[in-house]
Amino acid sequence: MKFLNASIYTTNVPLAEAYFRKNPPSYRSISVFFQHEHNLVLPGGRSLDKADQIGEIKSIFDPAEKYHVRVVNKDYYYCSDIVMEYNIPNIENIKRARAFSAEIAEGIVYCPSLPFPYSNLGERGLSVISNFVNEAEPRRAWVIEGLRRACPGYQNIHGIYDLQGLRNLYSSARIIVNTHQTWHHHSIEEFRVLPALACGCIVISEKVPLMDVIPYSEYIVWCDYGAIPEVAAHVLANYASYFESIHGPSSGLKMLLQTMQEEFESSMDNLLNNRKHFSAASRLRRRLAGWARGASL
Repeated sequence: MKFLNASIYTTNVPLAEAYFRKNPPSYRSISVFFQHEHNLVLPGGRSLDKADQIGEIKSIFDPAEKYHVRVVNKDYYYCSDIVMEYNIPNIENIKRARAFSAEIAEGIVYCPSLPFPYSNLGERGLSVISNFVNEAEPRRAWVIEGLRRACPGYQNIHGIYDLQGLRNLYSSARIIVNTHQTWHHHSIEEFRVLPALACGCIVISEKVPLMDVIPYSEYIVWCDYGAIPEVAAHVLANYASYFESIHGPSSGLKMLLQTMQEEFESSMDNLLNNRKHFSAASRLRRRLAGWARGASL
């Protein structure tokens, strides 16, 4: 079995690894592609390819504009048996635009970023944090400066990428702030958001497209980009009540995250039980489709 495109930044890999340990596939040559790129990208966004079609999802800024379906590493969709997608909006963008054939699309599985069990414990010595790598990027620099003014003790902490380090960081923070890096790339940053939520953080995130299809959406504090420092200050001043509603005893978050894991396992069971998808004929058809579309296999 081959894992393609997996790295230390890919926080949904542990869930996939745990599944395969419990359910080793009978197909020795199975290949699994971990997709970790934004595919909801507005016209004019960097790294768009001419072949990236305009989809059906409307922009969060202007409903007259629609997102492209940005497909990176397109060849992997055709040559891999399973595509592990890290967020549902990306999948919806592909499906609604019919960017791939049904045979390719059925191999795309939502694999949530749940690298460790849910816990709301921790002393929470850090008040408000972010973990933006590129502090100089103008859109995030503005947020960082605003948070420094609005929230005493705010820190942007980066350079921590190992899972235990991230777990320690998120378990020590009350609030984490998430924004999009650019004005064009708007897929939910689930590699950051979901592990932090699972460690008991309150997550304040800039709004994203298709919030209604994100399973844990009701447990995120959503806001517009320009309101982030103000909202963070408000949540910090009312931390106890926000924590109670999101991570308190009556919250359904812990059960939801368990359900998400079970649904991932069920999706994998269904796919692996579909022997037609893993047949030599199916693999050949996918490759031929890739060649026809110009993918470099």
